Amino acid sequence: MIFPCTGCGCCCKRVGLVKPFLTEKEFPYNADENGVCEKLIDNKCSIYDNRPDVCNIYKMALKSSLPIEEYYNISVKACNDFMDNDNVPLNFRINGIQ
Repeated sequence: MIFPCTGCGCCCKRVGLVKPFLTEKEFPYNADENGVCEKLIDNKCSIYDNRPDVCNIYKMALKSSLPIEEYYNISVKACNDFMDNDNVPLNFRINGIQ
């Protein structure tokens, strides 16, 4: 099962909200005053293949006590809510897990 990320960048634009709760090892990067991760360049993660666990839905699902499908479904709702808040075009919406 793969999380169906559409690459909208909304989560990367909110990393500043969770950074205060993370250690330097968990998230060694900075976020600007709006919460945008410094590694988000042209709306793409510039360190995607080596991103921290907190930026990896699959790794975070494995760390949770929820079944992976349930964790993914919760994440899909959060992603779509972020997109709604940011007025992201509808073609980026996630319809469900695969």
